[in-house]
Formats: sequence, structure tokens, C-alpha cells
Amino acid sequence: MTRTSLHVRVAALGAGALVLSACGSNSDAAPSDSVSQPPAEPTMGIIGAQTDCGEPVEGGTLTLADYAEARSLNPTQTIATGYSGGTALAAIYDVLVRYDPETGEFEPWLAEDVQPNEDFTEWTVTLRDGVTFSDGTPLNAEAVVNSVNWYLSNGGFDAAIVAPNLSGVRAEGDNTVVFELNKPWASFPAMLGQGIGMIVAPAATQGEFQPIGAGPFTLDSYSPQEELVLSAREDYWGDEPYLDELRFVWLNNEVAALETLQSGGVDATVLRGITQVEEAREAGFPGYLTVQSLGNIALLNNAEGRPAADPRVREAIALAIDTEVLNQRVWEGIDIGSKALFPEISRWHAEDVETRPFDPERARQLVEEAKADGWDGTITYLGGDDPAGRAQALAIQAMLENVGITAETELLRTIADRIQRIFVQRDFDMAQSALSVTEEDPFQRLYSSLHSNSATNVMGYANPEMDALILELQATSGEDRQEIIAEIEALWQETVPSVSFAPSVPFVPWQEDVHGIEPINEGMLMFGDAWIGEC
Repeated sequence: MTRTSLHVRVAALGAGALVLSACGSNSDAAPSDSVSQPPAEPTMGIIGAQTDCGEPVEGGTLTLADYAEARSLNPTQTIATGYSGGTALAAIYDVLVRYDPETGEFEPWLAEDVQPNEDFTEWTVTLRDGVTFSDGTPLNAEAVVNSVNWYLSNGGFDAAIVAPNLSGVRAEGDNTVVFELNKPWASFPAMLGQGIGMIVAPAATQGEFQPIGAGPFTLDSYSPQEELVLSAREDYWGDEPYLDELRFVWLNNEVAALETLQSGGVDATVLRGITQVEEAREAGFPGYLTVQSLGNIALLNNAEGRPAADPRVREAIALAIDTEVLNQRVWEGIDIGSKALFPEISRWHAEDVETRPFDPERARQLVEEAKADGWDGTITYLGGDDPAGRAQALAIQAMLENVGITAETELLRTIADRIQRIFVQRDFDMAQSALSVTEEDPFQRLYSSLHSNSATNVMGYANPEMDALILELQATSGEDRQEIIAEIEALWQETVPSVSFAPSVPFVPWQEDVHGIEPINEGMLMFGDAWIGEC
């Protein structure tokens, strides 16, 4: 397949999506012993890669037990991440820019070249020649401008961060698009690998929305809560896919997803629960492993009138948490606990910044001070009504009560229910959640979660120093970003916006006869080069 390389590559940065962690139990089945066992410590990237398998096999259907259903194929109505249905969108629309985890860089995809001006306030995107949408119309500069403006005006998820930073987007000729920014943004191409970079055809938005894109697959059929089937495009710009079909199913349970993979019922799945991730790795499945900082946190509501509006309460909660206890009671002894914003397994880890220790004595002092000023000592903990969620809620409740905090737990059955309460209604004191800062571009999630002007800052955290550091990170490229991130880590530990319990290490395991799946930005996958066959 023909692939055009990047003229100027943008250094990779950090990542995420607002999704909630889930855990489950074990299963004994395992694939063939021919795949080497992974190391004990997490190894980020492709595990068990097969480098010499001869010519790809054409035909067949690849079935993915996806983490969550894309209830809509409209990019403005589905968050484009691998944990919220974004992989299906990427298959239909492709992206202007993709992240390559092997090079650690953002690279043009539907675009042929991406170039900044000197101060990163303007980005020029040169489109590939000859790319067409599945309805035969050209993917040209006008189509890109119209799609971007449509995405922003309809409030797509990325609009919350792009709109405040974008002065305008314009077409220059048939193949050139210019994005004008109102402030320097060194990692802007990362956004073009997400929802706003999924370009829809002009006909898609005329009347009732139709999923017409430039990706390697088109919609065949969709049965809500059952399956989504996509058919390969013969006229795809990157050559016709090897697969005939790409099929998505949703088992809504990671134990069932792993067991189905082990029995051969699906070709690949997506796991986030640490127990299932470790079980799949120990079983020897090949796949893709990554890390997301703030993958399991106590999200604290800093808003006025909530207990955590008092910085003493936030600090007390941080000091009351013993990650070793969580390791044993919730994660079955798998040692991933960390109160760091960026843990040791992250490329962005700040080695010289100390995290909040386990110090119940100091926590009790802070609780007594807050009570003396009128707090009744009660806080509500919102968690998940699954085995791991219940175990974590009980552990947190006991640790808080140990320092004088009365924790009233409320456990919700579904992730959707928690998302509604936390991210829509913002009705919580303390909640098990995730901010999912992935490795590609940390700026995005830090801005959306911590900047005081962000519409998606559900914590209500506001700190001018943090705002300034985040904007400095936005304008900085290369190795200089690490120093700024260390300052952000130090301020996080000082002000305790929320409390990190552990990162998550999402894993996409697949069968031994599956080849060519390509991970990209935000946990999404590409299947244009995927095929099924024995080596």
C-alpha cells in the first residue's frame, strides 16, 4: 500500500478521554503457547508482534469486541476515542493526522503535509491528491473547511478545546487548508487526529446526517446494542482493505470480552480493567499496550458548597489514601498504585516531585481543623456497582473513616450513569472516575480538566498559576515540555485538585492470526491494513 511520509514531523506529546475504569475477574483459557510471554513489567507498544508473515491474506470478517458502542456515527455526537466508539468512526472517516506509537510522532494521513509558522499560531495542512469520499466526491480544501466548521458549530467534543483557540480556518486553493490560532499551539496537529480531523462529506450534513467519509470502510448494517458491520471500500485511497468486513460487538463486560477472545469468539477486544489486562498478557496474547495517567482517580468537586472546596479536606483525603491497600483489595496485588499525576510508567513522569504520602495522623489534624470551621465531616463517594467498584468503595470508605471522615457511598450500575452524574450534572462530592491523560499529548486533557476557563473542568478547580503553566505547555514543543510538566505535577501535589489512585494500562489483545491492526491517537485503531491468516 502507498503511504506518503511526513515532510516535517511533530514530536509526540501525551493523551486521553473521559472514560471510567472497570475491572473484573479471572479466566483460565489461553491461546497457543507459540506467542512468547510478555515481561512482568508493563511494556508499552506492540506486544508479540509478528514481523515476517509473508503475503497478507485477502477476505474475511474481523470481529472486534469493542469497549463501548458508538451510538451515533455522527462525529459531533460520539467522543472520538478508542473507549467510546471512536474506532468505528476512524474506520469510516479516517483522520487528517495519525499518531504512530512506533515513532512517537504525529504524521499526516489524509493530509500529505502539516507545517506550522514560526510561533505555532498558524498551521498549514496540505491534502493528498486524489482522495475521495465513499460517495465519489473529492476530499478537498473546501470540504475540510466545511466539515471543521460544521463540527465546531454542532458542539463536537473537541470543540471545547479547539473553539477557544481557533481564530478561523480557510481554504487556499483546492488542496491547502490554513488553521489560524489566537495563541501558540505547538501540538495542534494532535487535534487533527481526533473527532475534528474526521472529515465528513458535504452530502453527509445535508438533511438527516449520513455517515459518508473517506475511510477504508462504509456502513453496511447497524443493530443497536448488538452489532455494527462495515464493508470494505474498493476505491479507498490507500488501496482496498484486505478484509471484506469489519464487525463491532459490545459485550459490556470485560470478563465476558476476555473469555470470548480466549474461546475464539472474537478476533480482538479492548480491555481497561487491570485484572483482565494482566490475565490477557500472562496468557500470551499479542496486542497493543499503552498507559493513561489519571486512569483511576478520586475526582473531587472543588465547587463552592462542596466539602472539597476546602483545600484542607482535599489534602486530608490524599493523605488518608494508602495505595498499597488498594493494590491488595482492589487490584489483586498488581502493583500499579500511584498518587502521581504522571506515574513512573509514563514518559512524562517527574522524578524529582514527591507525591502525597500515606499520613493518617496529619489527615486527622486537617479533618479536625475543617470540622472546627463548620464542616460536618461527611462526604459522598460515587462509585461503580461492579465487583471492583464495590471493593474500591469499601476500601476508600474505611480509609476515610480512619481519619474522621464519614463517607456515604452511592454505587451506580453503568458507566453511562456515572458519566451523566459527573460530567453532565456535576452532582458529586467525590467520585471514582478517570481523566485518562494518554501519552501522545498531555496538554489536551490537562487543559480540558484543569484550566479554569475550560467548559469541561468538572472539578471546578481554578488556579491562575496552573492556568499559566498549561498555556505555557500549549506553546512549547520538544524536550522543553518535560520541565513544564514537572512544574504542573508539583502544583498538582501542592493544591490537590483531585487524588490519583493509579494509572490505567489499556490493552488491545488479538488472536495470533490477526495482523496489521494499527493503533493511533486516543486509543483508536485502524484496520485498513488488517488481515487474518496463519504465518
